[in-house]
Amino acid sequence: MTQLLGAQTMKQSVYYLASEELEGRYKLTSGDTLARQYIATFFRNSHISPLLNDYFQEVSMQNEKEGKKVIFSSNVVGFMEGTDELLKNEFVVIGAHFDHLGKGKGFRYGRTFDSLHTHYGADDNASGTAMMLEMAKRLSKVDHRRSIIFIAFAAEELGLLGSKYFVEHCPVDLKQVVAMFNFDMVGKYKNHTLNIGGSKTAIETESMADSIAKQFNVELKFSPSGLGPSDHASFYAQQIPVFFIHTNADTTYHTPYDKAALIYYGGMDTIADYSYTLIKTVVDRAHKLVFQQTKDAENSSPVKMKVSLGIMPDHSETVEGVRVEIVSPNKAAFYAGIVKGDIIVKIGKNKVTQLHDYMQALSEIDKGEEVDAVIIREGKEMLIKIKF
Repeated sequence: MTQLLGAQTMKQSVYYLASEELEGRYKLTSGDTLARQYIATFFRNSHISPLLNDYFQEVSMQNEKEGKKVIFSSNVVGFMEGTDELLKNEFVVIGAHFDHLGKGKGFRYGRTFDSLHTHYGADDNASGTAMMLEMAKRLSKVDHRRSIIFIAFAAEELGLLGSKYFVEHCPVDLKQVVAMFNFDMVGKYKNHTLNIGGSKTAIETESMADSIAKQFNVELKFSPSGLGPSDHASFYAQQIPVFFIHTNADTTYHTPYDKAALIYYGGMDTIADYSYTLIKTVVDRAHKLVFQQTKDAENSSPVKMKVSLGIMPDHSETVEGVRVEIVSPNKAAFYAGIVKGDIIVKIGKNKVTQLHDYMQALSEIDKGEEVDAVIIREGKEMLIKIKF
């Protein structure tokens, strides 16, 4: 019965956050405001206190050219103090971004959905937000030794702005944050397989995560890097161990077809049971996790890409290069002939061995530029040209 109630609660959250009323939760829209209010109310009803004066942390930046502040939205931040006299001064962060693409905007499918269609964002990332809220509900009912910070991040789709702002204006000492769990797209669980990124950002992660997975008949696919196009990257850049929990994208990603009816809520319940146990283990263990740098470039700060290739990398695969999971129609990769399963190993003059290299390469290319690239398809190298 407990499992059913968990699934029902998450389903209710996804259906509301991905509803027509919220219109895709784009920044500074009524849908953005309604989403933030929903999350804050959930925290309040779960007896989770605000970390700041209230639940909302404004996400903004200074426009140096115009000399004024630009506001994007607000993170929604809750807090539960730990029960251990010493360990309560350490923090575990549990987060998920709540924003999405809004109506039209020309995302992914170009002209086809320019103005009329809502991008509902059920999997991306109403599912992750619902999972974060489920963790908040469960953890509010038990004692936990360390303190826990729950965050619904704003403006992830605009470049991880909410999580970057939080780590840059963190109300607690970042050196006391011992781990960060990020739920981003957890609605398509299948074949008992769950993906965990950042698995090498702490020495203990993989053995601990694997031993717990056996209790729930969950098979884990690890990706060692702490980088990636989601909010955990902002914490990894601060040398904090991260757990990027997701079920991979499918063909509904960044389209108007990412709807609540297509989410597998029974699978979300399995993920919730597993994630709760993993989080509780990290929260209550006597010693904090030992951070380690993964094989990313020395500068692990998220890179600002100037152009988009129009692919979704497969974050569950550990290969030398970047394996393509999804190719967006009418984007650079599509016109270059790139298909699912291709492994990108070079873009322009940049060799691509990992995701950071890929992001670095796209940060050095200007819109309109044409570059040579090398991919591996079915074991054979191919030279292609890509026009951005």
